[in-house]
Amino acid sequence: MKTGMKTLALGLLMMFGTLGLQAQSSKVGHINVDELITLMPETKAAEQSLQAYASSLEADLTDMQTELQTKVNNFRANESVMTELSKETKYKEIQDLDQRIQEYRQKAQEDLQTKEIELLTPVLEKAQNAITEVANEGGFAYILDSSQSKGNVIYDGGGNDIMPAVKTKMGL
Repeated sequence: MKTGMKTLALGLLMMFGTLGLQAQSSKVGHINVDELITLMPETKAAEQSLQAYASSLEADLTDMQTELQTKVNNFRANESVMTELSKETKYKEIQDLDQRIQEYRQKAQEDLQTKEIELLTPVLEKAQNAITEVANEGGFAYILDSSQSKGNVIYDGGGNDIMPAVKTKMGL
């Protein structure tokens, strides 16, 4: 009976010892992904392209609003001399244009979001690939995002910041 207890105790000790070694060998690193993305020249190019696209959409919207304002002003100026049928027709035109402007505004917002995703996806993939390469080369089991906007790391007692290695990998 004593031998069985000793064997069991020895087995448990070995098992917990192995688990302890595994926990110690699991390297954990962290990186501020927001900062990395900001440093990448591709981000600046994507932001410029997105801003140009937004400006184009805004110019179209401004043209439509100017047209609406012109129609409203003409309607008000000539309303007293218009027939009821003419008033109804012009009023309907103004309502239709206003509706088109609202639809355009909504569609433009959707298009802008789609364009942002289209432009930033390759940037994010490049950053992810560099982080993965550095993690593999460094033997890390986990890499945490320490960006303030993400809130994934609630305590940073030093750890292994892989930002310098990733910046080197990316030539930044």
